[in-house]
Amino acid sequence: MSPRLLALAVIVAGAAGSILLMLRAGSRQQSIVLIALFTGWVLSPFLALAWAAIALKAWTSSARTMVYSATAFVTLVSVAMYGGIIPMPSGSRPAAVYLLVPFVSWIVFAILAGVARAR
Repeated sequence: MSPRLLALAVIVAGAAGSILLMLRAGSRQQSIVLIALFTGWVLSPFLALAWAAIALKAWTSSARTMVYSATAFVTLVSVAMYGGIIPMPSGSRPAAVYLLVPFVSWIVFAILAGVARAR
């Protein structure tokens, strides 16, 4: 399997796992709008990774390696955070993880994009 196909498979698995864990955590939530907003926000880093994996053909070898590494890192950390393997500080609300993880993922993407452009 090529690294690109493996990255896309990891992205799909990570997105599916993240959404399932989010739906489980918000199972008592009655607002469809709030669930839709959280779904879009939780999926946004995976959509960005999918776009990058598809657009990689024109990128340098080091940029592709960074995207593949970011894919593995974001997927593993996201699912671990959402699943409670990596706990949030005590006293934080359950929704906090679903707000913070995508935000931090976007910061990581911004840093990687800056590094990729600098090369």
